[in-house]
Amino acid sequence: MPEQSKNVLGPVTGGCQCGAVRYQLTAPPSEVVHCHCSICRRAHGALFATAGVYDKGAVIIDNSKDLLAAFESSPGNQRLFCSRCGGQLFLMVGHWEHQIFVVLGSLDSGQHPGHERANEKHIFWESRVAWYDPCDDLPKVEGIGT
Repeated sequence: MPEQSKNVLGPVTGGCQCGAVRYQLTAPPSEVVHCHCSICRRAHGALFATAGVYDKGAVIIDNSKDLLAAFESSPGNQRLFCSRCGGQLFLMVGHWEHQIFVVLGSLDSGQHPGHERANEKHIFWESRVAWYDPCDDLPKVEGIGT
């Protein structure tokens, strides 16, 4: 299957379900991770959560920062979501103070985040649900795989 075409017409945009929180991404992520840890699975209500890792300066929140609420899902890690609709948008990981994880399911119209496929992987593979296999050729690593 060919790789999706990347956006070439400017910033990638996204937002929450109700549209109250909007953001722009001005650079591609350094990597894209599909996280299978139990915390992400529960927070997203899904088999895994997909996020792009961005420099904080590449994420512009459009006049709606005051609508973001935070939940500390594990020590030092803050999940940021819309206080109106509950849509999860960002994750701040305490020891990566200059980076922000953006929930890629919140991108507008399925936009491609702009990364190279070589910078994509499954993390916390050891925590995955046993009955589902994504059947892809991406690296599958234990923990965050640093």
